[in-house]
Amino acid sequence: MKQIRLYDYRQDMLANIISVLTDGNLQVVRVGGRNVRQGCSVMVQMPTGTGKTYVMASVVKWFLGNYDEGEVWIVAHRRELVEQMQQTLGRFCLDYGENTSVLKAKVRVRVLSIQWLTRHAGELDNAGSVPGLIIVDEAHHAIADSYQDLFNRHRLALKLGMTATPCRMNRKSFGGLFGRLLTSPCANDFIMRGYLSPYDYVVTGKFSVDQLTVNLLKGRGSDGDYAIREMDERLNVPDAIQRLFDSVRRYARGKKGIVYAIDIDHAQAIAACYNALGLRSVALDSKTPAKRRKDMVEAFRNGEIDCLVNVNLFDEGFDCPDVEFIQMARPTLSLAKYLQMVGRGLRVNKENKDKVCMIIDNVGNYRKFGLPDKPRNWESMFAGLRAGKGVIPAYVRKVQDIIAVSDEMVTVKKADTARKKMTATQLKEYLMSVTKFEQDGRWGLRVNDDVIVKPIYTYLSGFKGDYAVCGIGMQRPSFGLIDRRGNVIIPLEYRDVHLRNEHEVRVSRSYGDSKTIEL
Repeated sequence: MKQIRLYDYRQDMLANIISVLTDGNLQVVRVGGRNVRQGCSVMVQMPTGTGKTYVMASVVKWFLGNYDEGEVWIVAHRRELVEQMQQTLGRFCLDYGENTSVLKAKVRVRVLSIQWLTRHAGELDNAGSVPGLIIVDEAHHAIADSYQDLFNRHRLALKLGMTATPCRMNRKSFGGLFGRLLTSPCANDFIMRGYLSPYDYVVTGKFSVDQLTVNLLKGRGSDGDYAIREMDERLNVPDAIQRLFDSVRRYARGKKGIVYAIDIDHAQAIAACYNALGLRSVALDSKTPAKRRKDMVEAFRNGEIDCLVNVNLFDEGFDCPDVEFIQMARPTLSLAKYLQMVGRGLRVNKENKDKVCMIIDNVGNYRKFGLPDKPRNWESMFAGLRAGKGVIPAYVRKVQDIIAVSDEMVTVKKADTARKKMTATQLKEYLMSVTKFEQDGRWGLRVNDDVIVKPIYTYLSGFKGDYAVCGIGMQRPSFGLIDRRGNVIIPLEYRDVHLRNEHEVRVSRSYGDSKTIEL
């Protein structure tokens, strides 16, 4: 087998995975009122672009080298992801069985779609094909009954789930499938260490036509997200599509990128407009023949196409490091979808080490989720204590009759390309050196002369661990919580915030109305 080279953070994750999976190999769980033995299981969270497939391939290699019996089943929820996984294994010289000949294959690694596996489960059992390790790619989909049936049929197998976003909009817990969650550093750390690309971020104005249109969306689909039909009716109109093009022309001229559309009609309308105005574009979706999709992606890589307009095709599993801009033309309430979309542009391009991805948010997703590299409380979402759902700003919920005043885009982040890339130790020391400073009666954060947050707070406490209480306002101040990077962890909407220790904070909106939040 080919040697798999792992960066330090990947080596650490691999070691942690192996430690969990070998912790007695079997664990006892309560099922239907009785104790049942099952193989150890773990879900792994790593941001898009940081090498989940490298870690996964390393786990496969570890299992094959240490267990003489049992196959490895790598399971994905879409055929496109199966094909990519096969290519990944091929790069590391790991033999695998094709779907069409899986019952005849004399190999120990099988790459399968969950749909194929569900239809052929009995045939696999009859053929004596028994998994010793089940790996679920894009494991945030594993809540589906088909995955639960798979796990129940093979209780004794070790189980590993890989995802960038261990969360569900409906706040369902993954605890019934995976015994542990392992998380990697946040995306901001990877950017500061040079493992992800820095980015600029622009968003449509708070009172723009497109933002106010999104604010008025009322329908919800079966998954809890915005209703496709209503989005298409309101946003798939010539004026809105022209504004999409104007944004690309202004902020990403000369770059190539990916546009996320609402549905097939929207994608085709965008591509037609862009082509007519000189931007070489193609619309792709799940119904596009596989060969054409492959040819168009290759043309994109070769610079023959400037823009791939897609529908739910490149938000998962698309590996192309030379994506220079991301444009969101579809709003979403799903944190997972948001991070998967923007994550496609954050992969480092080794041939263009100065790459800065431009993220163009024409539908105001930023206002529901914050920036892509904002730290997230994945443990709470994994446990089902918090939904992986965007928070609609209060002004949207209260005011509907606002008149659009400007279609200008607003810059919310400008990449810091001057900062030197850091090692893990340097990054830790850098963040621990963050201190507050005062200017004209307001407080900010800095490390020496490097300003992390400009002086905007009227109150800022000292840090306990990674967090500090911040406040805005003089007469009736509102309080929240920030971390050492300046990210707002708890919105500034509380009457009182008391940081008990580095893992727990007490918040209250009024006297007698308080709650404790775990960090």
